[in-house]
Amino acid sequence: MGHSKFTWKDLIDLNNKDKAYLSNLACLAHIDVNAFFAQAEQIRCGYSKDDPVVCVQWKSIIAISYAARKHNISRMHTIQEALKKSSDIIPIHTAVFKKGENFWQYHDGYGSWNEDPAKQLPPEEYKVSLEPYRRESRKILKIFREFCDHVEKASVDEVFLDLGRLCFRDLMFPNVEATDDDDYNIVAENPLRELFVNGDYKLDMPLPPVPEALKKLSYCGLVYNHEEAPVIQDWDDVIFALASKNTQLIRKTIQDNLGYTTSCGIARNKILCKLGSNYKKPDAQTVIRNNDILEFLDQGGFEITSFWTLGGALGRELEGLLNLPEKDTIKHIRETWPANHKQLRDYIETELDEAENKKKYPVVAGSKLEVLSDKLFSMVRGTFSTPITPKPLIQSMMSNKNLRGKSCNSLVDCISWLEVFNGELTARIVDLEQDYNKIVVPRTVSLNLRSYTGDVRRKSGPLVINNSKYLSRDLLKTCVKLMQEIHDKFAAKDPSKFYPLINLNVIISNFDILDHQKTVLDMFGNQKQVFNTKTISPKIEPVTEVEDKDEDAKKFSCEKCKVHFDNLKEYDEHKDYHAALKLSESLNGVESTSKNLSIGEKRLLFSKEKRVKKKPISKNKVNSSGNIYNFFNKK
Repeated sequence: MGHSKFTWKDLIDLNNKDKAYLSNLACLAHIDVNAFFAQAEQIRCGYSKDDPVVCVQWKSIIAISYAARKHNISRMHTIQEALKKSSDIIPIHTAVFKKGENFWQYHDGYGSWNEDPAKQLPPEEYKVSLEPYRRESRKILKIFREFCDHVEKASVDEVFLDLGRLCFRDLMFPNVEATDDDDYNIVAENPLRELFVNGDYKLDMPLPPVPEALKKLSYCGLVYNHEEAPVIQDWDDVIFALASKNTQLIRKTIQDNLGYTTSCGIARNKILCKLGSNYKKPDAQTVIRNNDILEFLDQGGFEITSFWTLGGALGRELEGLLNLPEKDTIKHIRETWPANHKQLRDYIETELDEAENKKKYPVVAGSKLEVLSDKLFSMVRGTFSTPITPKPLIQSMMSNKNLRGKSCNSLVDCISWLEVFNGELTARIVDLEQDYNKIVVPRTVSLNLRSYTGDVRRKSGPLVINNSKYLSRDLLKTCVKLMQEIHDKFAAKDPSKFYPLINLNVIISNFDILDHQKTVLDMFGNQKQVFNTKTISPKIEPVTEVEDKDEDAKKFSCEKCKVHFDNLKEYDEHKDYHAALKLSESLNGVESTSKNLSIGEKRLLFSKEKRVKKKPISKNKVNSSGNIYNFFNKK
């Protein structure tokens, strides 16, 4: 081959986060944890991968280890049905909150499959906690981010990686000393590096052909459609080989450090990556080379509903609207509408002109047909590309409980469940702060409930937090206040028309996201500029800067304190003092000695007639959880 079909622009775009996914050399990966919840419990409890562990929530199976699947168990079975199929099954219940407690814990050996009622974890008294899985997910995500700087968390157990920058680095500047893989010695000799460093190229010029030495590169994992040693023909194959080495190292690091096995798919876009990771499970990775895309899509294991984002109602409606066969739907679309997406769009529009079809296919009818047809046309050809989009920091959280029987039959019951919600939400806020190294301050609380009559009641209010250390206390007090107001309005006269509740949830939202800053002034004085939030920061009285005409250095002066400073550091520390004092007074009240008050304000606030000595507040002990209502209902 005289030259490559790829250009220098294709290669250099790999090193650009915004352009890499659109490059003809694009290389992405999808990695997910095999049977995540079941693996988490297997590892926690010390079982091996050969033990048939299933993760249980009440009577339902929510995750099945691959060892348990050999016993013909599915998530459609209850745990009781699964145990009848095989007594070897090892059921492990999720962690739970107990009604009235603000912390979750495991009760190993307990669950609905026990004959002893005391060991059954009735849902009337407990709430499932998924926090252990979120914590494990964060550990795994941390490893992904250590290796790759462009990561998209798709769910609690899966991520997409854009490997373009990693592969560009390995190809152009390989760190041979950091690896035992001899292939990197071959890569270090490739001619692209010298051409790139010397600038002997133009962006639209084709790359030189792949040197014979580089064609000896090996892949890690299964390369689809190549039972024998796969052939490296062009630079995209080189990139994919390097990508497979990176993902293999990432997956090995996860397994060595945390114990989890994963599956991986490597391809040119997200859709193909996800199909690839699901192709061989568990603990495997599949590489889909560009030359093999159509054969991979048509091999018989996939339909259009296999595509990511088309697995639900939209995909099912498209099957009916396009009159697709039961099998080979991907190939059928490609061959029936071969020219362009407009052919496909025109057909869909014609079919939807019939009023009956609009009612029959509401999801398709409500879609933007230009976008949908273009997407589907590209998907069936393996060319639909979307960027890696790291998820932004969330702006709301919910804790929800579907209530059974008479588990929430009074205001006291409501408060007991609110304690659970409070514990869950507070822990999630703390975890969020640790993940992003931010201070997260929710500003709004919404309480929602549904009575057994079907009536829905909602109440929202501001969450006033005087100190982030007391988030849990302030959140619970606010929730109880909202619940008390709903109770007084709708249940006080006749509780039988309101209780029991069948659903209760709390949502916290309108988060202020603050950076950890070095000084108090940074945290509060510049909040509008630094944090871009709506929080009102304490007003800081001006401290004037005075220029010393006799010296080049500037001196600083505080008019209030009549103090001068010779350097900026001392001046900033003094400003911190004023900011802290102002903040303290806004929260705790002012003293008569405050320098933030004028003479008139002091006379008004602290005249002899106004001065009243405060009596100490007596604190009564709360002896049991049964007193919680009285604690929050003090008049």
